[in-house]
Amino acid sequence: MKKVEISEDLLRVKDLIGKPKRNLNESTILTNQLKDFGYKIEEIEKKIENRGKFDLKRIKELIFLLSDKELNANEVGRILKISRNRASEYLLKMEKDEILKSRFVGKKKYYFMKHD
Repeated sequence: MKKVEISEDLLRVKDLIGKPKRNLNESTILTNQLKDFGYKIEEIEKKIENRGKFDLKRIKELIFLLSDKELNANEVGRILKISRNRASEYLLKMEKDEILKSRFVGKKKYYFMKHD
């Protein structure tokens, strides 16, 4: 029998996503998580309303992954098992909404949570 190694990040994401409380929907959970990072409630509601084709579950995963480290789109895609292009779309949208910040290291762009 082979041992299956699961990265610590995936376990954290799994715990984060878990089943929401009965009275909380995904928007409320996301709002609470963003409030923990110092966002004003009005800003959060605008950003959630304008999410368009973006899945709240993925946004939650990204907030969790980037809360304590910097990752580039390739790393995010690998961890979340989505394409690099799709990861880039989410990261750019969240950067545009001023949820994330980024910086270049050489040619690679690294994203991290914006802490106010």
